[in-house]
Amino acid sequence: MQDTKPFLKHIQFLREEIEKAIHQIPLEKSPTYFYDPIKYVLNGKGKRLRPILVHLTGQVYSSDPEGLMKAAIVIELLHNFSLVHDDIMDEDDVRHGQPSVHKKWDNASAILAGDGLFVLSHLIMTGLSPYIHQRFNEVSLAICEGQGMDKEFEHDASITMGNYLVMIGKKTGSLLGLSAEVGALIREDSKDSAHHLFEYGLNLGLAFQIQDDLLEIYSSEASMGKSLGSDIHSGKQTALTILAREKNPDQWKNFIQNNNAISDYQSYFESHGIKAETEKVIQHYIEKAQDGLNEIPEEKRDNLNQFTTMILNRTY
Repeated sequence: MQDTKPFLKHIQFLREEIEKAIHQIPLEKSPTYFYDPIKYVLNGKGKRLRPILVHLTGQVYSSDPEGLMKAAIVIELLHNFSLVHDDIMDEDDVRHGQPSVHKKWDNASAILAGDGLFVLSHLIMTGLSPYIHQRFNEVSLAICEGQGMDKEFEHDASITMGNYLVMIGKKTGSLLGLSAEVGALIREDSKDSAHHLFEYGLNLGLAFQIQDDLLEIYSSEASMGKSLGSDIHSGKQTALTILAREKNPDQWKNFIQNNNAISDYQSYFESHGIKAETEKVIQHYIEKAQDGLNEIPEEKRDNLNQFTTMILNRTY
């Protein structure tokens, strides 16, 4: 069995360095209406998986550490911008186990804080190559498109698994793709490899989001930092609901007409094989993600392979 201690120690080191860099972002004290919510977001308990991935891929190519940290912080700011605005749109009142920004303050404060995070990401990106700026903005647009599709899909029983995969590919997969890609792009001579790494991150993002759908039913509220089943109760399309609907439309339609508790959903998905089928889909995209690492010499893949396994085995 592989010794994972060196990898986990490296991940912890990266996380600590990323936290230090985030807390060194220069922010004014005034106006507090604007800056206090931004500071609240940046002090949140995020997993920092995306900036960690920036460093892991960049280290494969011996990319400049200063440039890597800059890109890592830019991506984390973009991620948090999207979360703040998504929480408003989805009326999610808890994020990372604490009140979301619009709940602690109000919608207007949260909108402005999200805008500020996005602008800060552009300011910090100064000095990176024009192509990285281009990719950042292309992915930013894809994230907005994905959120638009997510809202359009609510309560729409015609949405297929194919539609859903396109949506989460934009909303979740594209940012993990960029996180993997940009580590190579810091090195000007690595554009071809960067494309393969984007595919790695994209497929990892698909697995991540489908796994998130599963955890939202089978994890715990303490682990997830939010109430279980919130997406289903708000009419969101998830991998489990789509697979259940496609497998037995009439039975699923009858089931969801009841006032079901989370335990009812757990039983339904298990007894009808939906949970097992969802786990197979997750494994499929994990394997596709690993195929994207074939561009990297085998002796340099270890950390990324372990990162992939860490994502697959996460519990929140």
